[in-house]
Amino acid sequence: MNRPSLWWRSARQRGSALLAALCFAAVLSLALGSYIMVCYQSLQMSSRAMHYTRSIELAEIGLEQALWSLNKNDWSGWSVASDTARTTLSGFSFENGATGEVDISITDFDNSSGTRTIYSDGVVHLSDGTTLTRSVSTKPKSAAFFTNALAAVGTSSATDGVVKFNSGGTVDSYDSSRGDYPTQTPGFSAVVAGNAVTLTNAQVKGYVATNTGTLTSGSSGMVTGPNTASGVKIDPSRVSSAPYQCVFDIATPTGAGSLLPSGTATVGSPSDTTPRIYYGTNTRIYNGTTLTVDGPVILVVSGYFNIEDTSSIIVTTNGSLAVYFSGDLLLTGNGIRNDTKLPKRVALFGSSTVDLNFDFAPALPFYGVIYAPGGSLTLKNNTVVYGAVVAKNITFSGTAPAVHYDVDLRNTVFPGLQTPTMISDWHEVTN
Repeated sequence: MNRPSLWWRSARQRGSALLAALCFAAVLSLALGSYIMVCYQSLQMSSRAMHYTRSIELAEIGLEQALWSLNKNDWSGWSVASDTARTTLSGFSFENGATGEVDISITDFDNSSGTRTIYSDGVVHLSDGTTLTRSVSTKPKSAAFFTNALAAVGTSSATDGVVKFNSGGTVDSYDSSRGDYPTQTPGFSAVVAGNAVTLTNAQVKGYVATNTGTLTSGSSGMVTGPNTASGVKIDPSRVSSAPYQCVFDIATPTGAGSLLPSGTATVGSPSDTTPRIYYGTNTRIYNGTTLTVDGPVILVVSGYFNIEDTSSIIVTTNGSLAVYFSGDLLLTGNGIRNDTKLPKRVALFGSSTVDLNFDFAPALPFYGVIYAPGGSLTLKNNTVVYGAVVAKNITFSGTAPAVHYDVDLRNTVFPGLQTPTMISDWHEVTN
């Protein structure tokens, strides 16, 4: 009687264990399947995120291609219709069978209306047929040129490319977009750059950059910043071995214009929306005469350009002046009086490629920029400059010259210089 009962209990126990094992296996299978699905979904999401990043990288490649074509003015491979240029870059291959391409368009590519915009679409095609696209756009602009307070760019000999203060002097910075210099606290953004820099006893609030990372300085020479420790004259964190100043061709204007009048005269008009061009050969403004610039004006001088004795050029608050000269430069007397006090409104471009003598000694402060890479510039009689200077060599011969670099020049484009097109920023376009 007991044996069947024992057998029955044993069979029931084995059946319960089997059922529990089957339930456990089912739960384990579900858990494992869910885990595999989570892993698969995670892999897909990771892969998609990676390719999504690649699509923005492709869009950035499109911006670079657009810049290359704009700066080279090379439109081979582009289709041009009206004022819009388009092209596609293809042939990009990635892992897991993914491919990519870039669709680029430039509206107002010739900049005829001043609304030039680059659009770049980075497209990635996944092997499952999914397409990922990210789009960016930017409004390119010409690169700023006067990023240094003083830059000597001569490279033809060991004595070229020198900035030299023979005695004392001061170099600092301000921002003309915020008002005149006396209304501001001088800043520390001025850069003095050259193959070699001699400060003697000059004081630079900013930076010095030379090829060797060293400079020549007297006992009172200083290079300091806002956080320079007290008692430190040459702050090593403000001296570098990487001077940088681009040298670009000068685009001397051509076209219809008038002969530059002699004697006391007024040129330009406040109602002008584009500069009037005046032509002259070797030009002297002297004998007490005054040339008043009362609107946007360009002077194209074939030969030297001199302002002497008590004579001057007066740029009114309505005016702006760009002078293109191919000979020597001599500014004495009252020089150029810039009533706007905005350095970007007066520019002197020396287009000669040979070493000329540029003597600069106006009685009044000079508000403007000078670009003369072919000649050496000597600034005399404690000249005061608000703006920036680029020349083959730059020498200050006075005992207390002053250069107040205008940082707003870093946001200023001068049509007379053939600077490249650049991207200052870009943003992603969302549909």
